[in-house]
Amino acid sequence: MPVEDFLMPGEAIKYHGASDLDYGGKEYEPIVTDKRVLLYNRRGKLFKKDELISLKIDEVQGITFHETGMIKKTGILEISAKTKFNLSGPSKSIKAVYQQILQFF
Repeated sequence: MPVEDFLMPGEAIKYHGASDLDYGGKEYEPIVTDKRVLLYNRRGKLFKKDELISLKIDEVQGITFHETGMIKKTGILEISAKTKFNLSGPSKSIKAVYQQILQFF
């Protein structure tokens, strides 16, 4: 199933990154739309299963970004909503997601 099948009517993708973002010990593709932040992955070798985590942009209360490491930098993005989302991955990828979300504030 393509990612577009999970979009709401009238929702447009603003950013779609590679599947190198880590959330809860699993890798996801970050997708930022004009209404939501989505974490998407297709799992399974023989029997494919789509996995989607969704967060509405208007529910975001705060967002922070910082980097760790000297040579191989890791970016950490913390999104505060009803629950706290801690996302990590290569600094460049995480920073791109952070900048896309900041455009809404």
